[in-house]
Amino acid sequence: MNVSESIDWRHAKPWELDLHRFIAITNSGQTLDGWLKYFPRAYGYWTIQDSDFFTDIFRPDPIDKTISLYTGAFKSINVFKETRKPCKERTAES
Repeated sequence: MNVSESIDWRHAKPWELDLHRFIAITNSGQTLDGWLKYFPRAYGYWTIQDSDFFTDIFRPDPIDKTISLYTGAFKSINVFKETRKPCKERTAES
């Protein structure tokens, strides 16, 4: 059996979660198992999505800008130490 160790995402920096595996439960009860992708935005804003671009997973807390689970879609999440290698970025030519 393969066992992965969880990390404390609440106290991580957003970019530290890039490419980590996660398992989340949606508000409708579905399970999403994937990889996190960090996207910096303008003016210090950022998002963390699943790497398949299904939805936002984390957003900055509006008050203190810490990591906040996107509760509009998810009720729980587990982030693992397990990571994957970065993929080559797609371009219009590829």
